[in-house]
Amino acid sequence: MAKEELDKRSFENLVWFYRDELAQITEGTRATELFPKGLRRRLLDFGVLVYMRGRSGLRYILSATAQEFLQTLASGAPTPAGP
Repeated sequence: MAKEELDKRSFENLVWFYRDELAQITEGTRATELFPKGLRRRLLDFGVLVYMRGRSGLRYILSATAQEFLQTLASGAPTPAGP
């Protein structure tokens, strides 16, 4: 399996596994309240979360790709399957 395919699968699995917490972020809950530092770093590395600079400093928000995948999951699409 190519590295790009593994990264895509990891991204999808992370979004699927943490879908409830990520939905809370879209509703306004801070990522720092939901995820420990190491997990936030991993979500940043895989592109699930991104930084947004605001008046009160940096905030974590959901990336556009993660939002689209969450909407796909909410519409009843099948969950990511393993190999």
